[in-house]
Amino acid sequence: METAADFSPFLPKIKKIDAFRYLGEDELKAILSLSDIVVYAPGEKIITQGDIGEFFFAVIDGQVDISIQQLNKPGVILSTLASGEIFGESAIFLKEERTATVTSSQETVVIRIHRQNMLSFFKSNAHAGNKVLMIIVLGLLIRLKNTNQELAFEKQPDIDFDYVDSLVEDFMKEI
Repeated sequence: METAADFSPFLPKIKKIDAFRYLGEDELKAILSLSDIVVYAPGEKIITQGDIGEFFFAVIDGQVDISIQQLNKPGVILSTLASGEIFGESAIFLKEERTATVTSSQETVVIRIHRQNMLSFFKSNAHAGNKVLMIIVLGLLIRLKNTNQELAFEKQPDIDFDYVDSLVEDFMKEI
């Protein structure tokens, strides 16, 4: 992990990150003044499942894998995030254990914002803070909707017995 001091080379990509897309120049400068740019090597852990979350992250460049480990089994990759996507947003709202591990799958550059800095930004920049929060909440709602759809799909029976009945009927006619 290496920290970069200069945001300027990354500014075009930062402006494309959904959480910051609707911020004006001054609002973006205000939040960046409270942020760090961190570069992670391939395979480096950014968040470890079970640790208490203190940071919010946005991927500027690169890619990260989100995985969970259950009991003593190896981690299962749930998703992959790339440039423009955010993770660790629950740390803004909750002081709880992380529910997943996030690992860089290639050299990855992220914006890292400590919980207290994010709350300070919301307090001193209410209009901009509302825009950022709205995008974060929208992203969480979309993930929840997708998860609900996946759960509903898994609850469906694996076999469509009407289809099986028709197959058996057709088969029986042929023998």
